[in-house]
This record gives sequence, structure tokens and C-alpha cells, in this order.
Amino acid sequence: MKKAIEVADLTLKILSCFAVIGAGAWAVWIFVLGGSTGWQANVTIETQVLPYHDDLRLLVVHVKSKNPRNVTFELDSAEHDSYWLHVRKLAGDAKAGAAFGEDEGEAIKDIDLLKAIGGDYVFIPNAEMDDMQTIVVPVGTTISLNAEMRQNNGTLDKRGKPDFDFESGSTVVHIGP
Repeated sequence: MKKAIEVADLTLKILSCFAVIGAGAWAVWIFVLGGSTGWQANVTIETQVLPYHDDLRLLVVHVKSKNPRNVTFELDSAEHDSYWLHVRKLAGDAKAGAAFGEDEGEAIKDIDLLKAIGGDYVFIPNAEMDDMQTIVVPVGTTISLNAEMRQNNGTLDKRGKPDFDFESGSTVVHIGP
């Protein structure tokens, strides 16, 4: 009986050591390797075109953002963070094979989504947000939309200016009759 107690005691001590080592490995994974203090947002854009009047249409834009992490992050305009929706008109006479970058085209409107909600946006873990904007556009126009979040990461770039991390989402929509 005494031998069985000693074996059980030794087994529990060994299991306790494995539990401590496992918890330490988990903490290293979460806080060092997994970047638990880092931020991430999944940004997508959904659109809908509605009739308006004459040859004009309403382009309804839903900028959807989701915080997939288990950590809260914040965009704060006082820290020079930003959240913009850029609306551009793409050229209608491009040749076959032409490529348009996200920042190409005639600027129609730049919308400050952070300002629209008061300059401070808190993303709690797994939160999903939907920021809607409506833009009047003419029929026959091809529109490029780019939503971009930028957060000051507290460091300086190689030019000595504040450095930013960013996430973005883009889409293109044609405004048909």
C-alpha cells in the first residue's frame, strides 16, 4: 500500500511538472510567438446599386471590418490612426490588358470613417462592424473602392516619421443602367 502511494505521489509530481511546462509553452506561444498584443482586422466591402433619378444611381457601400483576434484594439485619431474609404472613377477607355492599382483613377470622394464615428473606434475581440456610406454616381461609371485602416505602431520609419501598420480591403463595381 505504501509503495502504491509513493508511485501515485511521484506520478502526480511528474504530471504537475508537465502541466507547468505546458502552461509556460502556451504562454510563450500566445504572448511571444502568436503576437497577442498585435492587431488585425479583416476588411471587406459590399456594394449595392439603387436607382436614384435621371442618369444617376446610389452606390451603397458597406465597409465591413472584423477583429478575428482575442485581443481588443483601438483606432484613435489623436494617435494619428485613420480609417478611410477612397472612391475612385476608373478610366472607361483603357486598352485590353491594362491594369489598375488600388490608388489609380480619378478621385471622387475620400471619406473619413473614423471621423464619422467621433474619432475613436474600439474593436473588441471577434467584433464585426459595418460602416455604410452612400454615394451618388452617374450610370456607366466603373468605381474602385478601397477601405484602409492605419494604426500608429509607436515606432519611426527610416525617414524618422511615425510608422503605421495597415489593413485594407478593395473592390470594383460597375454602375449599370
